Amino acid sequence: MKRRGLFSKRSIAPAFLLVLTFLVGLAPLSYGATITATYVAGAIALDPADPAWSKAAEVSVPINRLIDFVGAGGMNGGMMNCDTMGTALSRTLKVKAVHNGADIFIRYTLSDTTTDTSVNDTDLFGDAIALEIPYSGTGIAPICMGSQTQPVNIIFWRGDLAQPQNIVAGGIGTVQVSPDAASQNIQRYQSWAKSVWTVIVTRPMAASSDNQITFTRGATYRIAFANWNGSASNRNGLKGISGWHSLAVQ
Repeated sequence: MKRRGLFSKRSIAPAFLLVLTFLVGLAPLSYGATITATYVAGAIALDPADPAWSKAAEVSVPINRLIDFVGAGGMNGGMMNCDTMGTALSRTLKVKAVHNGADIFIRYTLSDTTTDTSVNDTDLFGDAIALEIPYSGTGIAPICMGSQTQPVNIIFWRGDLAQPQNIVAGGIGTVQVSPDAASQNIQRYQSWAKSVWTVIVTRPMAASSDNQITFTRGATYRIAFANWNGSASNRNGLKGISGWHSLAVQ
């Protein structure tokens, strides 16, 4: 039996609220830089030393706006306007991508003078990176967290988590870790040395349930990134964001 997804034309499943409010916009697909997921035949190890990475071009993605939805009062603060809110920020996320036809690998390199891998509810917050893609791949979605008819899929890595999370959203207040076990199939490599995070996330290119997007060879996807610096008390809706970019799967 085919697994029913979280999103339908009529409703969205109740959210396990992470308040991960993310940037989803109306810009054309060509907006920003293009990251090419380079095809490399054969097995690829979950290791930055794997020779496959030498075949992929690195793209520097500016994380250039700090959104503070926490300070704005969270869900009680009204609708978040990602077009107008936020302050200038200067971070750079370096991104590479490869695939072997079966699995896709995305590598992040990020300068960070502290390693934040402990989390509590008060004063310890983890370093994190998220990649967001509209389920339509190229479709138009409302600017924050999509909508019931234009939901988004997020691959979320945080330094304290044993496994990255597959996250889904269909509008503000609906962000949740997808509840089906099949979509929690993301693996990661992470290391922090000499004030630099190196992170690799990987998952099958084919969606394992309706709660994931499928990556298809020859297709181009609209993508955006977010970054949380734990030592700067970044968490939930307080984070750095990029503009829209493209992921071209070779």
